[in-house]
Amino acid sequence: MTDDTLHSPLGNHAHDALREQYPVNRGLDSRFSKVDQVVAWLNERITMRYYAPGARVPSVRQLADKLSVSRFTVVNAYDKLVASGVLVSRVGSGFYVAELVNTLKKNAAEKNAPNAISAAQVDTSWLLHHIFSDVSEEHSPGSGLLPNDWLVNERVGVAVRSVTKSCESHIYGYGHVQGYLPLREQMVVQLHQIGMVATPEQMVCTQGVSSAIDLMARYMLKSGDTVLVDDPSWFWLYGSLQAKGLRVIGVPRDEEGPNIEVLSRVVAHDKPKVYVTNSVLHNPTSFGLSPARAYQVLRLMDEHDCYILEDDIYGDFHSGVAKGAPALRYAALDQFKRVFYVAGFSKSLAAGLRVAVVCCPPVHVKGFISQKMLSSLSSPEINEAVVHRLLVDGQHRRHLEKLRLKIANAHERLRDALPKIGLRYPPETQNGLFVWVDTGVDTNAMALAAMSDGWLVAPGGLFSPSQGVSTHMRLNVARTSDVFLQWLGDYVAYHQG
Repeated sequence: MTDDTLHSPLGNHAHDALREQYPVNRGLDSRFSKVDQVVAWLNERITMRYYAPGARVPSVRQLADKLSVSRFTVVNAYDKLVASGVLVSRVGSGFYVAELVNTLKKNAAEKNAPNAISAAQVDTSWLLHHIFSDVSEEHSPGSGLLPNDWLVNERVGVAVRSVTKSCESHIYGYGHVQGYLPLREQMVVQLHQIGMVATPEQMVCTQGVSSAIDLMARYMLKSGDTVLVDDPSWFWLYGSLQAKGLRVIGVPRDEEGPNIEVLSRVVAHDKPKVYVTNSVLHNPTSFGLSPARAYQVLRLMDEHDCYILEDDIYGDFHSGVAKGAPALRYAALDQFKRVFYVAGFSKSLAAGLRVAVVCCPPVHVKGFISQKMLSSLSSPEINEAVVHRLLVDGQHRRHLEKLRLKIANAHERLRDALPKIGLRYPPETQNGLFVWVDTGVDTNAMALAAMSDGWLVAPGGLFSPSQGVSTHMRLNVARTSDVFLQWLGDYVAYHQG
């Protein structure tokens, strides 16, 4: 096999994943088998469209003769390409390039040329796709997660090893339909500390907060029903609810809570059944909730037979006191009459621990459990057991204190840095994971420009049900570097000038 047969001058290959598995090297390389070299040789020619989708590739004998390898080598190479979805085998006819390659090429082209789409096409799917792409932490100020090195510690490994030593009960059975009982019992203690009185019997474990919201929507709502959300709010929420055929209405949200005038009109006219919200360290603003506003909201919910789903995923980041007052939650005031309260752990423990606990109004526990059984039967108890071990760990309080201190320091840095690039730090912002910044320019267009320069940002339009043009953007305080701030300042100055 010659150097030329194994090397191409092309810099970017459409089939990136397969190229990583079967590298194309200059000359023979003892690190790779003959089979892998044949795979790389053929894959490169498919990428260059020498063999187009649907085309027949050389027979086993022809390719073996061409590359001076055994037929056994070619057979194994073709088997790998079939398993990868690059080739398809037709009995009695030979091997053909799969049509799937068109999709692979298109996806890779879009990845390498983000400006090929317009700013109007930056939507929830666009951001979700790129959040789960390979953009590094250092280049992801639009992410919703803490940096890994803020979370990684031996506690997680110890908890996992402890649980796996006695994992048979968690692996070979479905577990309790409501979730791991010790975790629900521990949540009684956790909730009592923030002013809620609950029992394990009214709690249901789910696979993360997103699963809890999905179950709530399936249980309480049917296609065509109205559901209220904050505007702005978590971008995933709109797409998920609208995909279920629900009518999603946004209620403007400020530093004290939802706009009461708008909320009063909407609940009277549109008769919503559910209002989904963050009360503590709201996403994307990191605002809180004032007592007066909270009581007004609960009164309206009671008058118009509407329920609140209170997502408290960011509650662990709150120190307990802000501006001289403790963090206020609807569930603490309502005590589960009209509030479904959801606590999640993926933000403060580990993103892979997809565990949440829903505390339901007692009259809805049975119905919510039935919906969980219809949707997923049960949830993985092994993850719930790991979370339980971490919560009862004597180091858990100190772990949260360290995170809160790091987040507070990150906010201090942005309070100083944003004015230096001509942007205002919103003074109402509390020490949550995010800051909601008005840039004065179209952040959809900015998102595309940023992506072409290797940055993942979260444009403000995605945080509204209207998905329109916005000058706001959500910055993750833990992932917003000085280098990105320089980029942001230059971009804003150029487009405002």
